[in-house]
Amino acid sequence: VSSQQVLPQMIENKKGTILFTGATASLRGGKNFGPFAVSKFSLRALSQSLAREFGPKNIHVAHVIVDGQVK
Repeated sequence: VSSQQVLPQMIENKKGTILFTGATASLRGGKNFGPFAVSKFSLRALSQSLAREFGPKNIHVAHVIVDGQVK
């Protein structure tokens, strides 16, 4: 996971921001989109857990819903 790669340096620097890009499927699944919804909800749950764990260490973690292609 990308967060594992950047968190050690952020902890050392005592600051940082991690943004995860999600989709509406992270909030509710749609017909024929079960596997996509599972993966997006998992990403949202991970970001919530990381925010609670590392927020007190001045590391901001957020999950941003973007319905569309990110280039």
